Formats: sequence, structure tokens, C-alpha cells
Amino acid sequence: MKKLLVVGLSAFLLAACGNEVDDVAQNEDEKAKAKTEETAASEDTSKKEADKAKENDIWTYYEDAKWNDDYKGLKTEIQKVVISDKAPGMDDNGEEITTSAVGVQFKIENTTEGKFVTYPDQATLVTSTGEQVEADMVFSENIGGEIDKGVIKEGDVIFYLKRGNADKIEWVKLSWTGNTGGETDTDVEYKDWETELKLK
Repeated sequence: MKKLLVVGLSAFLLAACGNEVDDVAQNEDEKAKAKTEETAASEDTSKKEADKAKENDIWTYYEDAKWNDDYKGLKTEIQKVVISDKAPGMDDNGEEITTSAVGVQFKIENTTEGKFVTYPDQATLVTSTGEQVEADMVFSENIGGEIDKGVIKEGDVIFYLKRGNADKIEWVKLSWTGNTGGETDTDVEYKDWETELKLK
């Protein structure tokens, strides 16, 4: 009788464990399914948010408008150009306005042991629409001046257009100056950079 009771109890416990294992497996399947659905919903929401942000983005990006130069170890790169007829700006009274602008993304790296001086944040911009304007030093990032050994500077230089019509620009031309930072004035070599970038 005792043996029968032990066998019966063992059978009951095994059946209960089997049911628990089935329940755990079913719960895990349900959790995995819920997680998959949650991930899909999250990705769908992220895509919608990205699409909405893209619709509301005031800038048109020209990722292929690139340029690079290596002047004695000073590497200068234009990574892209952006334009907008709805760029934030200020009028002469300090009031916030929307206006036309061109933005240029730079990366500058000194790969030498010496120093350089370069002023892309003071560049002149010429457009295919007949504008010639100077960089806005207030809204541009401070990437110019002396660049010591090993230094990397990255940032955007902004140009506000006087006549607008940024969306009609087909090409832009940029020019700026700099030099090798020599020990004395006679050691300094001056350099002019100029490049034309096609947008359309």
C-alpha cells in the first residue's frame, strides 16, 4: 500500500510538473509574441516619427556636395551642404525671423606636429543665383583660428542670403584664407582655399 501511495504521489507530482512546464512554455511563448508585437509597434511608431520629422525639417540636404584637401598635413573636409528658405535668423532689431540660408558642414584635422591657422568660419559664399555673402559668425560654429597638433574641429558655417531663393541654387563657391603658423612672420606661408560644389 505504501509503495502504491508513493508511486501514485510520484505520478501526481510528475503530472503537475508537466503541467507547470507546459504553463511556463505557454507563458514564455505569449511573452515572446507580446514582445515581438511591442517591438513591431515601437518600430512603426519610430518610423512615423522619423517621417514626420523629415516632413517638418526645414533643410534640404546635399550629401554629395563634398570636398577635401590636404595642405601640408592640415586636412580640410566639407561633408555636406544644406539650404533652406525657412532658416531661423534675426533681423536688424534682434527679432527672430525666418530667412534663406546655406549651411556648410566642415571637418578640419591637423595631422602634423606644427600649428596652422585657417578661417572657414569667415568664408565668402558665392551662389549660382548671383549672391556673394560672408559667413555669419554669430550663428556659425567656431571652427576657425589656430589649430594645434592633433586637433580636430567640426562644425557648421551658416551664410544668410539677402535675396532668398535658396531652393533655386544649383552650385555654391566657397573661399577662405589661412596659413602655416610659423615661429616668426618670415616662416609663415599663406594659403587661399577655394572650391565650387555642385548641388543640382
